[in-house]
Amino acid sequence: MLKRYYTIGMAGHIDHGKTALTKALTEVDTDRLKEEKSRNISIEPGFAPLKLQNHDLNVSIIDVPGHEKFIRQMIAGVAGIDLVIIVVAGDEGIMPQTKEHMDILSLLGVEEAILVVTKADLIDEDMKELVEEDIRSYISGKSYQHSDLLFVDSLSGKGVTELEQLIEKKVADQPPRDTTGSFRMPIDQSFTIKGQGTIVRGTIFEGSLMAEDHITLLPQHKKARIRQIQVHHEPVEQAFAGQRAAVNITGIGKEDVKRGDVMVKNDAFLVTKTIDVRMTLIDELRYPIKQRAPMNIYIGTTQAAGRIVFFDRNEVTESTEEIFCQLRLDEPIVAKRGDRFILRRPTPVETIGGGVVIDPNAGKHKFSYETIEMLKEKSRTTPEEFLENLLQTYKWLNIQQLLKETSMDEEQLENLLASQIDRQRIIKVNKGYMLVSENERMLHNVMERLREYHHLYPLRAGKNKPEVVTQLPLKKSVGSQLVDTWIESGELKATGPFVALPEFSPYFPEKWTKLMNTLKRDWMNDGLQVKEWDDYGCEHAIPADWMKELRLFFLQQQSAWEIDDKHIVHINPIRDHFERLYEVTENVFSLKEAKETFQVSRKYLVPLLEKSDDAGMTIRVESVRKWLKKPEVYFNSVHEQEAD
Repeated sequence: MLKRYYTIGMAGHIDHGKTALTKALTEVDTDRLKEEKSRNISIEPGFAPLKLQNHDLNVSIIDVPGHEKFIRQMIAGVAGIDLVIIVVAGDEGIMPQTKEHMDILSLLGVEEAILVVTKADLIDEDMKELVEEDIRSYISGKSYQHSDLLFVDSLSGKGVTELEQLIEKKVADQPPRDTTGSFRMPIDQSFTIKGQGTIVRGTIFEGSLMAEDHITLLPQHKKARIRQIQVHHEPVEQAFAGQRAAVNITGIGKEDVKRGDVMVKNDAFLVTKTIDVRMTLIDELRYPIKQRAPMNIYIGTTQAAGRIVFFDRNEVTESTEEIFCQLRLDEPIVAKRGDRFILRRPTPVETIGGGVVIDPNAGKHKFSYETIEMLKEKSRTTPEEFLENLLQTYKWLNIQQLLKETSMDEEQLENLLASQIDRQRIIKVNKGYMLVSENERMLHNVMERLREYHHLYPLRAGKNKPEVVTQLPLKKSVGSQLVDTWIESGELKATGPFVALPEFSPYFPEKWTKLMNTLKRDWMNDGLQVKEWDDYGCEHAIPADWMKELRLFFLQQQSAWEIDDKHIVHINPIRDHFERLYEVTENVFSLKEAKETFQVSRKYLVPLLEKSDDAGMTIRVESVRKWLKKPEVYFNSVHEQEAD
């Protein structure tokens, strides 16, 4: 089963124990810089792998700085996380950076959180009640009001196991990232290693990356090639959305890369200096926001200076409603519709709000209410468009999820779904719904992967169905039914547990065809008393890897029986001998009778008879065996299955 990849953020006020908690969970000290050690504070985001009981969940923890001077590093660190652990020290309670971090996380759309009160051994039960009451009071009515709260002490280990279990539960409930989409990785660190060249680090937002891939660095549009990929200091051939990756690139020097640049593999992402946005302010602004006021925008790992442009006011002192406006930047950034951002005032420094990109390729607009209506319309969609956008985002939703997400009544939603099905815009899969275009895109991606798989493994019947299913950005049950649908429609075919392209049949690779045919002839000529399989490879100069593939080929094609780990026998002599044995015996036969017919030692005979039992052709009854099927009938049925 393929792994699912997630990133967890560790946020909170300075000196509240984020780094200690990360170490308690992962046994990794994320403060790696000399200055961090000397000052005992985090300056740059630190990263560590979290090993859970469920080995299919691959989780990284990002420990972000808590000091207000390092908010930029904090925002860069939490970009792209799936779950946040909000850390509050039990001996201090909620502090200014706790509040600002929660504001930022909420504005960035991070919905899942766990509240952790650290240094729990320093406070008594009465104080714990007061701390929890204080936290619950502050978050009442806010994004994280329903989040779980745990008391943990990183030094004694109290509560750490319970926290690990809760993290695993929360992460397991998260849908997997879309690893099939266009690749995007915002860069948060870059450096050089002698003899290796330029290294960049980041969290992969979308898609996947392989060694030898060609990438483009935006916004500067510089080309490079991937030399090597590491995930938590371990080399990997491929990294996926949700993973932290260190990427060794060639073709670009360290001086050409900076935090905020974005690695992509195609032209799906826009470089822009003007974006239309929908913005939400924090609850309490310290100072008014004036028209064209200078602002710093944080999007992904990028920080860019610019100005805010209003179209219906010249100043904002407070607002509980969304504000439609424009951000005009001094330098180009990478953005797409739906990306989230944070706005901070450069002086006096404060976080003022955040929001969602409506149009990443905006033009200039007039100061008028008509412009506001146009931006609202841009943001607003029809029910049909809204439904399609939801299914584009989530890939698949059942009726209960759609009711919750659309806020429609059941009859209205059912009518809309029926209409979209009639228009062939959506399809029903496993009691849920998905876009026809997504179905086609996923099928195309599966077929491309299978085409590549068939090229790499021409002797195999296909790819295991569970492996095909886990590569889809869907729940296992949904993905399994979708693959079944493709098989039923003839777009794919199934051979036992394997899935393949409909036109594919296993074949000898061109380079080894002649040698493999010669090997097959010699092997079949040896009848039942075959040599060790590897010996045939040595005799015919076929590499060990290909011999393993060839052995698997004959077994998958049901053209051979496995005697033991080192011997396989072609089905033809096996059939001949069993049919002869059947002719000279009646209902039952003894080991002696079998040996007289087969003319082989017990080394070969016993495994063949046991295989016959397993296949349901015979059954052992005390010292004899009873025929259950006529050999001709059994082997003909095997041949028919093979032909199918």
